[in-house]
Amino acid sequence: MTELSFGKHDLPTAALIGVLAGLAYLISYARHRQGSFTAIDACIVAAIMAIVTALAAPLVDSASENAKKTSLRQNLHTLRNQIERYKIEHRGQVPLLFKGGFPQLIGATNVEGVPGPPGKDFPFGPYLPEGVPLNPFTGRNTVCLAETLPASATTVAGWIYDQATGRISADFGPDFNE
Repeated sequence: MTELSFGKHDLPTAALIGVLAGLAYLISYARHRQGSFTAIDACIVAAIMAIVTALAAPLVDSASENAKKTSLRQNLHTLRNQIERYKIEHRGQVPLLFKGGFPQLIGATNVEGVPGPPGKDFPFGPYLPEGVPLNPFTGRNTVCLAETLPASATTVAGWIYDQATGRISADFGPDFNE
């Protein structure tokens, strides 16, 4: 099932749904009544809009949260799989963290893990050609070093990495780290 995310636009989206409900009432009113639009009709439209907006806001917010969780799961899955692939192709070595990223995963490497131009001398990778993915809860794709995992969330990075083991987890967000 595909989940929708409205991001920072949750309240305007819910308000738009309320406005559409109000417009539906107005269209229905115009089709079935011959008299003029009264103040009571205006109050009914406003009440419909308020009720629908109040009901829609939590649903839109929930859809946004679910989309973030799904994205976080997928990004963790991608990172973990590519780190494991790197380890397999590099005799059990883990990629090294450098300036908050993984140059060995983003570019081509040789069997020793030295980055270089793709070709016969650097046949492995890139494992993450588009770079380290964003953590949807922090909006960051930087990686910080941890002594052990699980580590306490710092919220200064997107991901926390244990370089000794090659394990990676989200810096902030639901606990999908095991």
